[in-house]
Amino acid sequence: SRVINTPICESAMVGYATGQAINGLRPIVEFQFADFATDATTQITLNAGTYHFRSGAKAPMVFRLPCGGGLTFGSFHSQDLEALYLHIPGTKFLYPSTPQDAYDAMLAAYEDDNPVIFFEHKNLYNLLKAPVKFNPNYHDVWQPSLRRQGDYATVVTYGEMTLWANKALEYLESEYEHSCDLFDLRALAPLNLDSIQESISKTGRLVVITESRSNVGFGAELVAQITEKQFFDLEAPPLRIASQNMPVPFAAELEADYRPDTDSILAAMINWIESE
Repeated sequence: SRVINTPICESAMVGYATGQAINGLRPIVEFQFADFATDATTQITLNAGTYHFRSGAKAPMVFRLPCGGGLTFGSFHSQDLEALYLHIPGTKFLYPSTPQDAYDAMLAAYEDDNPVIFFEHKNLYNLLKAPVKFNPNYHDVWQPSLRRQGDYATVVTYGEMTLWANKALEYLESEYEHSCDLFDLRALAPLNLDSIQESISKTGRLVVITESRSNVGFGAELVAQITEKQFFDLEAPPLRIASQNMPVPFAAELEADYRPDTDSILAAMINWIESE
């Protein structure tokens, strides 16, 4: 009785959920694909996202957005659109990379009094299977998680890219003897960079990895926010690794070339290291 199977009309779904939220409920809107949230952009950003600012009323709701590529679903079903929605204030954003973090993030998102966009990478549905348990510290998901420790560079990423970045850094450490701090952001808004900035003070180097495209991407925002405060701590230009600035290809070989993976992350970092 608490699950409503609606027609595929994203704008209507979000409008209906916003009405529920301001009337005391906490609805969760599940999109079939994150790409289709563009049909509800006005409802998400201008209605739900600004409701509290405009009226003082709480609008607690969660938008589940299955996102990302790697499954050869083509350009209509494979995008990461965080940059599109992060530009307009009023919503919070969570993007977990592990089953436990996904569980914790859903609890944290559900109890928040703001609209929360919850990105779920579709490829992780199959890549990662693990038991989860109730974590009394589930609110920690709003902070970055340090996945690896090192002193050569600070690597910042989130979502599925955390897996491939970790594999690339394993190889880099074993073959090049360069160990790196690896941060999994988990929360994209509000964005807490304190621990990352401490890391950069130690390493002096910054690498940002995103699946979303580099052009006007969230990776550029991360680099800008960090370097405007720590420009003189950096010993090398920041490195951005992202998908190509083109629609997501359908063919598996082309999609693999379009988006970062372990090999392309490793190649970019080696070129970056050798250019110093």
